[in-house]
Amino acid sequence: PTLQELEVTVMDARMCNNSRFWKGTITSTMICFQGRCPPGHGGGPCPLLGVRSPVSPLSPQGDSGSPLVCGKRPAVAGVMSFSSEDPTDPLKPPVATSTVKYKKWIQKTLR
Repeated sequence: PTLQELEVTVMDARMCNNSRFWKGTITSTMICFQGRCPPGHGGGPCPLLGVRSPVSPLSPQGDSGSPLVCGKRPAVAGVMSFSSEDPTDPLKPPVATSTVKYKKWIQKTLR
């Protein structure tokens, strides 16, 4: 396997929780995001690029545990948690667990 990266946009939690996407199940410890579309994309949300499912080539599979890195001085902001299992809705934003919300626990556990 080759380590890959993709520039993503973090979504507003209210948008992620709307009836089109996760319907209120996203909590304050979660981060929704979407891949940035390449030039020439026709608009609308861009699917996350990752390991492809044979069922749906747009749906990321096998990415759980991957880091979500942010900032000018790169730091882990989250860990990939889950994405839509519904191949008919491949644009549902994937979700990461926020490491910021668990910073004290992580530091304590690593000691």
